[in-house]
Amino acid sequence: MAHDRKRFHFDNLYFLEPKQYELITLYQIGDLCCDSGYMLQEHTQVCYEITYVMSGKGWFSTNGVRSEVEAGDLYINVPGETHTGGADDKEPFRYFYVGFLFNLQPDDEYRESREIPFIHIQKMMDKRDHPLTKDRLDMQHAFLNALKEFRNMSHYSQMMSQMYLNQLIVLMYRNYFSDWDSAYHYDQSSGGPKEIVYNAISYIDNNMLTMQDLAEVSRALGYSYSYLSHLFTEETGVSLRNFYSQKRLQKMLELMKSKTLSITEIASTMQYQSIHSFSRAFKKAVGLSPTEYIRLYCKE
Repeated sequence: MAHDRKRFHFDNLYFLEPKQYELITLYQIGDLCCDSGYMLQEHTQVCYEITYVMSGKGWFSTNGVRSEVEAGDLYINVPGETHTGGADDKEPFRYFYVGFLFNLQPDDEYRESREIPFIHIQKMMDKRDHPLTKDRLDMQHAFLNALKEFRNMSHYSQMMSQMYLNQLIVLMYRNYFSDWDSAYHYDQSSGGPKEIVYNAISYIDNNMLTMQDLAEVSRALGYSYSYLSHLFTEETGVSLRNFYSQKRLQKMLELMKSKTLSITEIASTMQYQSIHSFSRAFKKAVGLSPTEYIRLYCKE
């Protein structure tokens, strides 16, 4: 199936006995980490596939058209396409993937999308212009939850797996096809200080992994940064900058305790330029290096 070496490959294959859920039929879900130079053998897609690049760089090709990909990218394939891919020549490459078919009947396409869940999503996937986009909605977290459930099947796993799979498909759709930013259009004429502050908190919660700076929050809400920062401190007793720093630290600790990402991957996810700058910032905030924190507090 591939050239060069896989570092690890958590792969659930159900092609012989697909797993049935209410809205989809699942064929595979997995997590692949491979060395530089790794190459996936070219194959024809038999199902829809959503791929999320967790770390490193690589490339995917659909019907002979190649796209360079990196951490935070989403890539989708549809049945019948010819697909291949590989890792960058210099660094390891890790990605999550899920392959499925929609449980739709031939006459469903003539019915309203509100009656048949996912019918509109299937149509959009079939007609999409380009297979590649950037994730804006933290699909990494959704994939990690789904993969964790499949690694540790127990009571109610069927129900939980279905919820996570549905979430992945909806988040994929919103990333590619819907104007998700419009959901965060804030009207300055409505609401008082408390609503403005809550809107700022909501924006940070929903854009934690993609925000470049705090000025982005004030631009999104339509207020000057100085006014928003003053209002935030008055209403919460905490400065906007300190709140943002605390939320970032909480996210770092959450990723460490999940034990699914390496320190390098966590640094990349949190948008640090290098693992060294991440380690310095973490030690300044916590008093321990990331390695020391994991050793002391993230044991089984």
